[in-house]
Amino acid sequence: MPLPSSLAGPKADDAARYAAGLSLIFFGGLVLSIDIPLIRLSESGFATVVFVRGALSFLVAVLLWALLGRGGRAPLIAGRLGLAVTALYALATLTFLVAVFMTKAANLVFILALNPMFAAMLSWAIAGERPSRATLLAIPATLLGVFLIVGAGLEGSAWLGDLAALATAFLIALALTLARRSRQDMRYASAIAAIVPALLALPFVIAGGGLQSEAIGWLVLNGGIVMPLALICLAAGPMFVPSPVVSMGYLVETVLAPVWMWMIFFERPSALSLMGGGLIVVTLLVHALVELRDRRAPQRAS
Repeated sequence: MPLPSSLAGPKADDAARYAAGLSLIFFGGLVLSIDIPLIRLSESGFATVVFVRGALSFLVAVLLWALLGRGGRAPLIAGRLGLAVTALYALATLTFLVAVFMTKAANLVFILALNPMFAAMLSWAIAGERPSRATLLAIPATLLGVFLIVGAGLEGSAWLGDLAALATAFLIALALTLARRSRQDMRYASAIAAIVPALLALPFVIAGGGLQSEAIGWLVLNGGIVMPLALICLAAGPMFVPSPVVSMGYLVETVLAPVWMWMIFFERPSALSLMGGGLIVVTLLVHALVELRDRRAPQRAS
């Protein structure tokens, strides 16, 4: 996955780089939205899902690096900072799994939607990159959209689970911000980090008598293509756009996953869910158009 030469150099057109970044994170979020439907289609046990997705994502990332990463294009781990970013992704995966077990699904989805807000604050504090007015307005609008999608399911749960979800949102935002600040290519960091939960799930897979799946082909498709492709695209986003914008790319899954579940399993989302999804889509679209307009304006003036 080499970067286009017209976008890789320091003199690259800012608006073109931004447009490329938006395309990358939207595509990553689009691919990631297929994750939950494929898990459902595979009818697999939880430990099997964690192990297969994580192990295959890791192996595919290493394979891609071996095939495409030669010639100094993209390191597997970009130095000490790259190792730190990879560790943050791995830790975020662990806190996510804790949250899955200890809080309600609606609580988890809503709290994870705080990711762009954390990224905006960290981007300003760490990278010295003040969020644009469009981004600051888009964050509460998307948060409202997520609330409409899952609001009916929000309820009291174990505080430790909610805290783990909050930690997950913060850790992902921190990883994206550090990657943005470094200006290095860390596209493989998130996929490489997937090996950690896979190794943790392995003893449970063994204790359960092996892989538990009714249609493991769907799970292999998920772990071998869908997850590594989505994770690599989203992890590459900070090279092009600020970390809060990359964080908003993760919300594409929140919008589209219920749509795929509706189409495949006939699980019709509520009217509020459809309204919330529409609000997120419109907000992201308007945000993208405003940001592109603002970046093209100086070029027209010159």
